Amino acid sequence: MSFSATEAAFEGFRVVRRHPAAALFWGLAYLVVFLVMFGLGASHWAAFMSMAESLQSSSSGDPQSQLAAIGEAYTTLLTGVGWIIPLGLVLGAVLSAAIARSVLRPDQSRWGFLRLGMDEVRVLAVSVIVSVTLGLASGLAMLIPTALAASGQAFLALLGLVVGLAAIGGVIWLTVRLSLAVPITVDKGKIAILESFKATKGRFWPLLGMAILAFVMSMVVSILGGIISAAVNLAGGGIEGLARFNGLSSIEILAQAWLPILLWSVVNAFLSALQVAVIYAPFSAAWLSIRGLVAPAEHF
Repeated sequence: MSFSATEAAFEGFRVVRRHPAAALFWGLAYLVVFLVMFGLGASHWAAFMSMAESLQSSSSGDPQSQLAAIGEAYTTLLTGVGWIIPLGLVLGAVLSAAIARSVLRPDQSRWGFLRLGMDEVRVLAVSVIVSVTLGLASGLAMLIPTALAASGQAFLALLGLVVGLAAIGGVIWLTVRLSLAVPITVDKGKIAILESFKATKGRFWPLLGMAILAFVMSMVVSILGGIISAAVNLAGGGIEGLARFNGLSSIEILAQAWLPILLWSVVNAFLSALQVAVIYAPFSAAWLSIRGLVAPAEHF
């Protein structure tokens, strides 16, 4: 079996076509999280929407003031619903494992491939490790060029530009080399960071092309979903309207704005499920093909 980047890039759509019930389960998982998020934090979302609305209508042209206001708005939101971050990490690990399973073990389709077990724990660990690694690499890639550019010297500023471009390339390279860690982890039943480096060796450009194609298709899904979401929001009022409920309790907000919250949650839950399949499934398909190219003596 040869590795075709173009073929693998469309795996997300094939997964949804082969297992429509699985996509339904993934959408329901998102829906539960969205409803919990609004159910327990409606008042905080109303405060955030109100601050965002005030910022949008503000005539202040001072960038520092605007950045401070944006930071305050997000701080207010995270103070109230910060618990959504670990919940989102868990959901991401469960869905990533499910999507990998749908490609690698299509016979395990019960409950839409969703499980809560050691596969999910390992995927969560890998996701955190990869995210922290890429975050540190990105921060370093920004820090050095910025320091050079801030020197005020033309030569160092030019050097900062060159270093910055090289650093961005390095982060992209690292991202691609780590991109198969999750599917290999699910397939092998062990944390597979170094194995991803081995599997992607000599395949950087096909994998990068595949990732770009998958990203473009996810953007198409996002645009089409945005059109649907806009129509639904027009009919239901949209969650942006929560700003007018600022100051009320979550129960009072839910009593008056349950319809737009429900409509937004349903539409975005199933669009998110489709997007996550389009983005993640190609990497599992790529690993499935690459695994078939690896000689038995090279298995890891």
